[in-house]
Amino acid sequence: MKSFGLAALMAGAMIISAPAFAADMRMPMKAAPMVAPAFNWSGFYIGGFVGGAGADRNAVSSEPCAGATCVSLFTVGGLVTPNSYSLGNSFIGGGTAGYNWQAVGSPWVFGLEGEVGYLHLQSSVRDINAPPPGLSPGGFDSTKIGDVYGVIAGRLGYSVDQVLFYAKGGVAFVEKSYDYSSTVGVQTANLGNSHTQTTWAAGGGIEWAFARNWSIKGEYLYIDTRETYNGAGVGVGGFIGGAALASTHTDPGVHTGKFGINYRF
Repeated sequence: MKSFGLAALMAGAMIISAPAFAADMRMPMKAAPMVAPAFNWSGFYIGGFVGGAGADRNAVSSEPCAGATCVSLFTVGGLVTPNSYSLGNSFIGGGTAGYNWQAVGSPWVFGLEGEVGYLHLQSSVRDINAPPPGLSPGGFDSTKIGDVYGVIAGRLGYSVDQVLFYAKGGVAFVEKSYDYSSTVGVQTANLGNSHTQTTWAAGGGIEWAFARNWSIKGEYLYIDTRETYNGAGVGVGGFIGGAALASTHTDPGVHTGKFGINYRF
């Protein structure tokens, strides 16, 4: 009888608890929340850009000088008067290629970028110096920065998901030329200097990845093309007796601003 009573009690307990147990079995398991993966800037990219450029000051050229003492041919009150003139503004355009690296979970982006572009800052102006009687009414100074430049720069950026704020800096290569010409009858003076300057460039910008593989950017870059050098030549047809001539010239630096689009692999 005792066994029968114990069995009856156990059966009753199971009957009472069965609905609650079944209800627990029917309750769905709560799924873990889905977390969207953070955008990552790592990878290779190529792109193109357009924009504008302007010099940070005027170009400055001196008159040609002759002989060991470099006495100016054309002077005002016995003193050389440098010729200062603006190079105006220029359209710029070109292409870029680079690589970004961003550690998972970190907002910092490190990169290396190469840029090749078109730049054309140029002016040709009449010399402002007053010549002595009987000599040339003045020569002509011509200066050009461009037409081709290139930049290899490192980039350091801080990302806020699909927006990247960055600074960049590195080495730049810029084509440059300067010419002076003056002719009086058969007497001529032609001086020139044409070279590729190696210098530095620095700037920064903001880039927005509007799609998985595409981004657009706005960027400022300063190219330090400031440089002083000599144009050299020889007088012809009696110009200072055929002496070797030199003219000192100073180039300005260049501000650039651009809009670009990149495709990320």
